[in-house]
Amino acid sequence: MGPIPAIWRIDVEPDEHEIRPDPNLQPWHGFVAMAKLVEDLRPRLADRAGAQVHPAWFLRLDPIIERCFGQADFVVERHRGLMDRLLAHGDPLGIHVHCHRWDERRQAMYSDYADLDWATYCFNVAAKTFERCFGEPVRRSSQGGYFLDEAVVERAISAGIEVDVTVEPGLAPRTGDPSFGTYATAPSTDFRDFPRRPYYPSRNAVGMPATSSTDARPILIVPLTAYDYRTALAPWHRRMAKRALGRPHAHLPLNPWRGWSHPRTYWDLVARAVDEGPARYIAFAIRTDGPSSYMSRRVRALLEYLPDHPIAARLRFVDPLSPEIRALAKVRPSSTA
Repeated sequence: MGPIPAIWRIDVEPDEHEIRPDPNLQPWHGFVAMAKLVEDLRPRLADRAGAQVHPAWFLRLDPIIERCFGQADFVVERHRGLMDRLLAHGDPLGIHVHCHRWDERRQAMYSDYADLDWATYCFNVAAKTFERCFGEPVRRSSQGGYFLDEAVVERAISAGIEVDVTVEPGLAPRTGDPSFGTYATAPSTDFRDFPRRPYYPSRNAVGMPATSSTDARPILIVPLTAYDYRTALAPWHRRMAKRALGRPHAHLPLNPWRGWSHPRTYWDLVARAVDEGPARYIAFAIRTDGPSSYMSRRVRALLEYLPDHPIAARLRFVDPLSPEIRALAKVRPSSTA
């Protein structure tokens, strides 16, 4: 079996989901710890695969970061040496944008999904901050809080974004989640019917692949890997009953932070998702949670196990903009066809 293009999306965020203004500004310890883990894993994964390893780092540079940390580019300035090392490795960078807002009355952070002007403003701030920090326009994005609206996609295209790695196929809208903050003003995006392969979206809907090169919008959507893992992990008699009843597959995102029974179980499911899915690639996302958090410990265990799993020899960790990923889209825009 041939190599598998893999997108390892790392959302570079504060240690905690819910943040607030604090005069005692702390480093982003989770980012530092994750960068150290990646450094430890690079040679091991490269030895297994025979290829360099390039995670994609998506930085939080949006307005709530400015409010709580004094400047939107806090993580870049506070951890400039670390950023330089990632760039020296050739790792791709992008922006990870949340629609977080500050509620003065409650003195709490929340996600404003109902105000699309605010959503596009958050994107603008992040994109402009990235360009100021790195001297070039941002080309890669992911959106936080399971939110990807048409207005945000259009703004991303206007900003020069060429690829977005947000979509989580199979995920229903949510009204509450730790990533939202205290609350959200509207449900998150309904990803249940979104494709499970990279695609250029139709001008009619972001969740619909383009039907022609003229219908395709100039932004590649790379969904995270999803699989019907609940059926795969069910006892054999339940799997047989589901098959006999003709029930459809119910795929869900294979998120590393979930409580998997063992790291091998997770990577076994990833391997099955690749071999049985509509396109030969994987994409998964992790967050730079505080090192002592249970989420961080779960993710760390999965990643540390990966070099010992058979799939490691097949994975090629690439830029979401790489030709290997672009080639998976069935229809491409006229300018890139």
